[in-house]
Amino acid sequence: MTGTFQQPCSLNGCGEDMNMENKRIRRPLKRSVKIGCILFVLVLCLCLGVSIYFSYREFFFKQSEAHIRNIITYVTGHIDNDDLKHCADTKTASKKYKDLMAFMDDVKEDFNPQYLYIIKPLKEDGGNHVMSILTAENKYDRYENTEGNLYLGDITKDEYTKEEVDKYHKIMGTKDIVFMESSTYWGHSYCGIYALRDSMGAPYAVLGVDIDLTQMYRDILYKTVNVLLIIIVIGAIFIALFLRWTSRNITDPIEWLEKSAIRYIEQSKYVRSPDQLTFEKPSLDIKNEVESLSNTIGQMTENIKAYMLQVISAEKETAHMKQLAKTDSLTGVKNKFAYGESVEDINEEITKGRMGDFGIVMLDINFLKKINDTYGHEYGDMLIKNACRVVCEVFAHSPVYRIGGDEFVVILRNKDLENADHLLAEFEQNLSSLAGKENVKPWEAPSVAVGTAYFDKHKDSSVEDIFRRADDAMYKKKITMKAERRD
Repeated sequence: MTGTFQQPCSLNGCGEDMNMENKRIRRPLKRSVKIGCILFVLVLCLCLGVSIYFSYREFFFKQSEAHIRNIITYVTGHIDNDDLKHCADTKTASKKYKDLMAFMDDVKEDFNPQYLYIIKPLKEDGGNHVMSILTAENKYDRYENTEGNLYLGDITKDEYTKEEVDKYHKIMGTKDIVFMESSTYWGHSYCGIYALRDSMGAPYAVLGVDIDLTQMYRDILYKTVNVLLIIIVIGAIFIALFLRWTSRNITDPIEWLEKSAIRYIEQSKYVRSPDQLTFEKPSLDIKNEVESLSNTIGQMTENIKAYMLQVISAEKETAHMKQLAKTDSLTGVKNKFAYGESVEDINEEITKGRMGDFGIVMLDINFLKKINDTYGHEYGDMLIKNACRVVCEVFAHSPVYRIGGDEFVVILRNKDLENADHLLAEFEQNLSSLAGKENVKPWEAPSVAVGTAYFDKHKDSSVEDIFRRADDAMYKKKITMKAERRD
């Protein structure tokens, strides 16, 4: 462990070149809220506009029907049907006819229908002719601008279609007022048509009242637009207030929280330890879920930091324990377990044919048992430590393993391998120097038997082959040294 803190991939974005500050959000929340509000108001206006339009239309039509019914009821109460029928048949105006004409003119002035008339549909000459019996006019049209007026007995030839005249014939067979839209030479109107009958109950003409639909639709559209304008103004005020509220309570806090998270992620790329990480929470005072989320994220980052510190501490402790498991407690060099791992690695390289040259130095301390028995194990341990010190000083660039009570192994590689003869001679010289000191104690001048063997890729298939040769050489040396040693 080097102590460098590495953030998980999920935190650092798995890419050093990713610039979180400049990233583009395809659908910003603030823009989506704004578009959503505008669309909501537009759809609301459309739906309400259609609803209001048809509501006003129904209202105006019902109002028009009531108006027409009142006019028809009022006029029919002043008609002498037998006299009027006689006038229609003879095309001669009677005294009552003239009184009725004046009365209907007053009704047109007072009630202001578009047209007020009495006509008789004819079946002759193609069935599209209508005879005028009485048409109400205002005073100006009646007495001054008389051009175009219709009088008793006038026949209209092109103003009505056969279908329209056929409708009048059907209406003459009914006993109630018939309402219908009509687009004729006279204009676009909403008509109320009532069949007039003589004293014998026979229909002889129809009384018609027309209301101008063009003006009516203009009134409907005007009122609808006015209501929609009010709705649009209210909607605009609502959008402004709602956007301001969402900006303060939702979108802006989320944006600030996102920027804090981005800074935290960017920061995590460069710190060497999680305790250097700090999540800068945005200052929020909105008392809603976004503030709670900000607090939760802040607490979560602190928990993550604490957890990562625990993980790093555990990793360090684990590494330390592993190191202890591979270290000889008496001498501090690597132990037999570590040697076994090294042997496995070297054997794998040998098997793959990738192993370079190396050598094994086998060392065995002489007379350890005698010192233990004579002076005690404490001095025997001192002998082992002194011998190990000499080994480590000479083979400073090679791994040293204690694989037994009095046995050490050195694996020679690279420059130590090239200088092996020099190092072995230096080792013997150092031991001799210790033994030549005055008043030296037995445990202060260790005697070590050394055996060396080198890897031959043509005949060695494993470390054990080299180890065996080094051990044999060491054993022979040991026998020689014991024979030469004098107590």
